[in-house]
Amino acid sequence: MIVNNLIEMYRGISNERVLVLVNTSVDALCAWKILQSMLHIDSVQYTLVPVDGQTQLENAFQTHSEQNSVVLLLDCGGNLNLMESLEPSEECHIYVVDSHIPYDLDNVYDGGNIRVVVPENCELEVPRYEDIFEEESDDENSEPNTKRRKENEKDDEEEDSLLPKKERWKRKREELLYTYYELSGCSSSVAMLMFELSWKLSKDNNEFLWWGIVGISDQFLNQKISRDQYVTAFSNAQNHVQRLSSLNSTSSINEMKIRYNNELRLELYRHWTIMDSLKQSQYTASRFRIWTSKGKKKLNEFLADMGLPLLQCTQTFDSMDMEIRRDVCNWIEVTSQKYGLDDITYSSFELQYGFRNKFCAGDIVNSVFAFLSSPELDTEAAFLKAQDTLNRTKKDFMEDGIEESKRLWVSLLAQVEAFIDMKQVIYAGPFMYAVMQEGSAQLGSLCNPARLLKLCRYLSEAYSATTRKAATLPFIVACPLHLDPEYSYVVGVPPLTLESKKSYLGRAFQQAASKVSATIEFDYFNPNVMQIKSEDKAKFFDALTALLVT
Repeated sequence: MIVNNLIEMYRGISNERVLVLVNTSVDALCAWKILQSMLHIDSVQYTLVPVDGQTQLENAFQTHSEQNSVVLLLDCGGNLNLMESLEPSEECHIYVVDSHIPYDLDNVYDGGNIRVVVPENCELEVPRYEDIFEEESDDENSEPNTKRRKENEKDDEEEDSLLPKKERWKRKREELLYTYYELSGCSSSVAMLMFELSWKLSKDNNEFLWWGIVGISDQFLNQKISRDQYVTAFSNAQNHVQRLSSLNSTSSINEMKIRYNNELRLELYRHWTIMDSLKQSQYTASRFRIWTSKGKKKLNEFLADMGLPLLQCTQTFDSMDMEIRRDVCNWIEVTSQKYGLDDITYSSFELQYGFRNKFCAGDIVNSVFAFLSSPELDTEAAFLKAQDTLNRTKKDFMEDGIEESKRLWVSLLAQVEAFIDMKQVIYAGPFMYAVMQEGSAQLGSLCNPARLLKLCRYLSEAYSATTRKAATLPFIVACPLHLDPEYSYVVGVPPLTLESKKSYLGRAFQQAASKVSATIEFDYFNPNVMQIKSEDKAKFFDALTALLVT
């Protein structure tokens, strides 16, 4: 069942104790922080369980559902058949707030337990109920074809009309289902949806809005949504920034202030050196081809054209001369045009409270993501640590997250460089792929589905800078599990040139898996992630190639 009324949803989960199952994404965590604050305001009891896949979701539900007749799924579950996988009792009501699309049609058309929450202005493009779930009557199905048979049976439309109505309905149903489930992607940020709820309930404030902004920044920076989707979400957030700024007109230095910011696509440069940020950032490293001697030379030329002394750009940002620190962003933006870095900036926001506490949304995304995706932490520990990172009073956690994020960006570039230098990127015809080997130096730091997706995007952009055709093809990366190398992750991203970030790889993975006798698991909320027995990778890639060529 589709629910467009956010207030109705909130009333449904706030009347009694609620079980909240939250995905381990930055957007989901930000949504939870907003909802948690509202539940505290209204003294609503809850049970929180972070989950990173279908198995954990099912286990958490089975463990806690007897004590909680109301369940909320944040950024998870929408693309699963929840009646089949969870088997809820008649008394249990499940609310789903999920950005993963397409939604499972059994959830959309469920008339009882399942309620899929979508924004009020959202019009879901789903097949009609009668085209998917209702068959024709037996009398109509038994209508003989001979009465309508014509001489020319080569015409597809005539041939279709000769089939019994039940067969025509089944054929149409298969076509509709294939089209509906073919592409997967992300819709509106669930964090921003929770902020909209707080606004409708008159509970909104700058802190809630900031978490919503971090949520949409996560979607954009991790390439889950298109630029057009981000511009729409950004414009909506900007309207709320202006509205709350006019309401909170006090001049206290400790007041939270959110301001528009034209942000550089340089990772963590305020907490790093300019040199390190230029070298490690996906955008600049790819365009300079920083892994080559020519690329390093070109970077030095870029800094020389900018007039930035080498001593300054190798110091941490806070240690640079004040005048240079004030002007360096403008210098980078102006000089970038000469080097073809036309998209070096993007529209964003920054948060300031006190004299020294200033953060941009991208830095917070990096910090939180580093903890949530850490291969060294279990799901619960990673979630709790990332949650503390969003707390303004726990600045040490945010700084620790930034240091972890720096190490992640260094590992990403090192692995991309290894793939390219060792010629491990393979052209398979309809896609490109690379396989991390057991014993790889970066395996321990990158063996996590979210980090591998980031590696896959990085590799796609870097390799496309050397081979133009690669930009038109999807990229796939396989990586053995660090603690169990008998199994491997396989992740994929859509072509770099595709403006829409929707991908057909998830559907293709499932179809290729059905054609080979291999041990394969689809346990993740992102359909572009799977787990396979390592010895079966070769025949899986062969099946995927054959499928996508046709």
